Amino acid sequence: MATSVDPLQSYRTANSPTALDASSGLSAERLATGVDFFKLLSAQMQAQDPLQPVDNTQFMTQLAQYTQLQQSLNTNTTLSSMAALQQSLSALQTMTQTASMIGRVVDYVDPTSGADMSGKVTGVSASNGQVVLDVDGSKVPLNAIMAVRAEG
Repeated sequence: MATSVDPLQSYRTANSPTALDASSGLSAERLATGVDFFKLLSAQMQAQDPLQPVDNTQFMTQLAQYTQLQQSLNTNTTLSSMAALQQSLSALQTMTQTASMIGRVVDYVDPTSGADMSGKVTGVSASNGQVVLDVDGSKVPLNAIMAVRAEG
């Protein structure tokens, strides 16, 4: 009588013999690094019946799935980096365009009182990810500007 060996034994919990243990850290990221993947692969190879080895097709399918997982995670990392870069470039572009307003007169809605006001732009800054104009000593968000005109 052959003894069955469970290659995932170290990843199973005592409470639920079929569920993977969340505290083991088994995740797509760890599998993609290859560490856990090759541990599982080695355990599977050690536990297989020598008279009925794993089919080569199944083995190649597992390797292909591992490669696909690794490439997907790399793509996600690259896309996240590109999104952050795009956001930074957008903020820089907005700041550059807004800097051309320095010295001009703007009409705006005062963010605290809601009154229509007018004043000369003396500076541009960023606060909490939002472009803010310095208008005659008051901080005015860019989205409160209603009109821009030359001084005079």
